Amino acid sequence: MTASTGSSRYGVQPGDPPWFAVARMVERHALGIFALVFVPLDTTLFMLFVTSYLLRIVGFEAIYHRYFAHRAFKAGRVAQCMLTLFATQCGLRGPLWFAAIHRDHHKWPDTARDIHSPLTKGFFTAYIGWMRDPRHLATDLDNVADFARYPEIRWLNRYYLVPLYAGAAGLFAAGHYGLLGSQVTGTAALLWGFYVPTLLTLHAAGLIGTITHLPRFPGNYRRYRTDDASANVPLLGLLVAGAGWHNNHHRYATLARAGFAWWEIDLSYYILRLLAMLGVIDQLKRDVPEEILREGRYAA
Repeated sequence: MTASTGSSRYGVQPGDPPWFAVARMVERHALGIFALVFVPLDTTLFMLFVTSYLLRIVGFEAIYHRYFAHRAFKAGRVAQCMLTLFATQCGLRGPLWFAAIHRDHHKWPDTARDIHSPLTKGFFTAYIGWMRDPRHLATDLDNVADFARYPEIRWLNRYYLVPLYAGAAGLFAAGHYGLLGSQVTGTAALLWGFYVPTLLTLHAAGLIGTITHLPRFPGNYRRYRTDDASANVPLLGLLVAGAGWHNNHHRYATLARAGFAWWEIDLSYYILRLLAMLGVIDQLKRDVPEEILREGRYAA
């Protein structure tokens, strides 16, 4: 990883112990499967599950990815902290950890230095194995010095489990005290509102890290001849809040949008536009340059 120099150096922030990283994956899979098998899904729980998943995947894609990794918009310090608190509910560790690794992914995509390329590291490692690798659990703060300078963001990155499990406790309490309806128990709310959505968010991130870099996978296509194997995956564009328009993203990564045409549905971008309209964020990088549109055979 590349470190910055001078007064902006922040060093390396410790990550989860390797055994704990594995234990959290086992926890999510075990309790997610338990919910699927033993807790019947009714209309209320289904709506809770869908809403919870969408909020978590947008937090991951719009905040962790487009904000912290690519600086696709700006936010004041209070708004930044609140957005970070919200985004930690995705369950994919801290935002600086993700951004530091993802910035390296864009420096060396699909090369030996890309730690989650399915072409150089194999499918399993790229899908989920790298997340439990002891070499990749700490955060290189110098690689994200632009955000590491905020002590509250460093704290949330190191102790992301505090807001994450506080959210889980809140869901349990809401179910236990009847705030989600008399038929929803605390356990059911916890399983379908927390464990199943965070499990699917984990696998959504794995799919983005693998399928979108396999251009010959059925349904994938490339509009841009980038120096990597990135491909657009329409289904993942829908299911992963716009992240499936991955070839577009690798061609022009600093935009707040990955869908370059109206038919390329990009939920994260729609949410960001709404936040910009409300004044929560500003300087949203939304305009695709005309030469990029022509190169991709889009109508300008």
